[in-house]
Amino acid sequence: MRAAPRRATLAAAVAGGALALAAGPAAAADPIMPLSEVTPGMVGEARTVVRGTDIVTFPVRILDVQRSTDGPGGAVILARAEGPLMEQTGGVAEGMSGSPVYVTGADGVPRVIGAIAFGQGDQENVIVGLTPIEQMIDSSAGQRALELAPPSPAARRVTVVASRAAARRLEARHPDRIGLYPLTRWMVAGASRPLIGPLSRELARSGIQLTSIGPRAMRPPVPLVPGASMTALLAGGDIAIGTIGTVTYVDGATVLGFGHPFLSAGRARFLLGDGYVLQTIPAPIFGASYKLAEPGTLRGMVTSDRADGVTGVLGPVEGISAVGTARYLARGTTSTVRGIIAPDPRTAPIVAGLVQDEPAARVVDGIAGGTVTLRISISSPDLRRPLVYRNVYASAGDVVTLASGQLSRLLAILMQNGVRPVPVTRVAVNQALQGRIRAARITGARVTPRRVRAGGRATLLLVVQPWQAAPRVVRVPIRIPSGIGPGRAALRVVPSSTDGFDPVPADLTQEVGVESGPAARRAAVAAAQRGAAKARGSRLQRLIAGLRRATDDRNDAVRLLGPGEAADDAEAGTRVGVPYVIYGGRASARIVVRGPR
Repeated sequence: MRAAPRRATLAAAVAGGALALAAGPAAAADPIMPLSEVTPGMVGEARTVVRGTDIVTFPVRILDVQRSTDGPGGAVILARAEGPLMEQTGGVAEGMSGSPVYVTGADGVPRVIGAIAFGQGDQENVIVGLTPIEQMIDSSAGQRALELAPPSPAARRVTVVASRAAARRLEARHPDRIGLYPLTRWMVAGASRPLIGPLSRELARSGIQLTSIGPRAMRPPVPLVPGASMTALLAGGDIAIGTIGTVTYVDGATVLGFGHPFLSAGRARFLLGDGYVLQTIPAPIFGASYKLAEPGTLRGMVTSDRADGVTGVLGPVEGISAVGTARYLARGTTSTVRGIIAPDPRTAPIVAGLVQDEPAARVVDGIAGGTVTLRISISSPDLRRPLVYRNVYASAGDVVTLASGQLSRLLAILMQNGVRPVPVTRVAVNQALQGRIRAARITGARVTPRRVRAGGRATLLLVVQPWQAAPRVVRVPIRIPSGIGPGRAALRVVPSSTDGFDPVPADLTQEVGVESGPAARRAAVAAAQRGAAKARGSRLQRLIAGLRRATDDRNDAVRLLGPGEAADDAEAGTRVGVPYVIYGGRASARIVVRGPR
């Protein structure tokens, strides 16, 4: 295999779905060296960034070429990183994955042989595994075109594992093995510290360990060239979540990097960005050395996330535009968070929770009780008008946590349902917080006038016991249910939902903004699908009807139940809004229903 045919393969792999090119001339791909020409003893040069955006180099000595290994694409190049830079960084660092290695051939031309992708975690932290560049090009097209030669007679065989600790355990149990782990470092920037714990636990289910790098800093864009920092992101903007790596190979608008998967998502729609390395932390003995880095400017989309690397395309960013705003009425403070969420249906509901929680956490600045009025708007090219969700929550402890998770729930229903997935292009969250706890129990009710007609208008005099306040009467306009026959009857008044108030004082050991979690999202999707099964119309119409049934949970409302309607039937009765979060109690109002005129 020679360089020219490989570049043609790479171009063909992305031509059908390529995004519009960014302004400026297309980057010419560097020549490559086929794996068949790579031999032990060769000395190459690796390119990476260890601070800021400047690309530096260090020597790499080839130790072995192993085929038919446990590596993702069937081959791995074992090498040793050398030179004074390795002493400075504590060996290879997480975040160096994708660093291209060039070997100068007999013709005097430096050629790419592959990308540093794995570390061994040896005492000096300098043994690395390289993913051959041919495998990365094949992987970008979803192919495994590399023809493997018979296994090399290596004394120790390579096995790729998930982490440095797993590599050490493997080698302790099997001395004839070499354990390699991906040089990956996940980070979150711009999120308040109390929100990071819940998000970390959510992502840990996928083996992701987050490192917080504090406030977000906006920086000028950096060219994505071999050796430069690149980021694959679940979210960008004011809050960024993703992993730092290095550009391996650039061919026009197509960028290859990492040398290992991001999330093993196959065909993907994640965000592609450049990056800025704050510093490289040397920790070869107590843990893995790593780059402390943050994403910079969004540059395009990650379109392929496969075994031997990540493929991105420079151009427009096709994510979910997100805006979250919170106002704390008592202080007169407002916080707004703007960002882009990767439109991948598997991850968007998880990270969207920060768009709701972050601005609220900022304006409250600590754990606080009170009342929050929530409004969420979701836009889609498939919907004529935005989908709007409203609710009110009150808490004697942490009101931000109580209201948390609603945007995640809605996106899960739209993007993960089995009826008809709905693409989302924009979400907007608005929250108004106040220190007063507007929660109450029902203690009594009557209707005026007492003699009414079925379907006629009347006034409900609802007696409530507010939280830590004197009882009061709330006047609510209502319409008498039309199905009630003439004669004496009783209207029962019950809470619409009992989940909108938390009377327990905050536990100061807890974190703010605990997201709904996968179980709650699955339950919401299942409820929407059950509702869709009862609806009529197109698949989209049935899904939206199911979503509205599953999210018809207004906390600031009561239900009026006529004779024969069961209180435990969530769809029974007529909902009536009230100026409190109603969390308990019930009452009956006797009426006389007049016959037809």
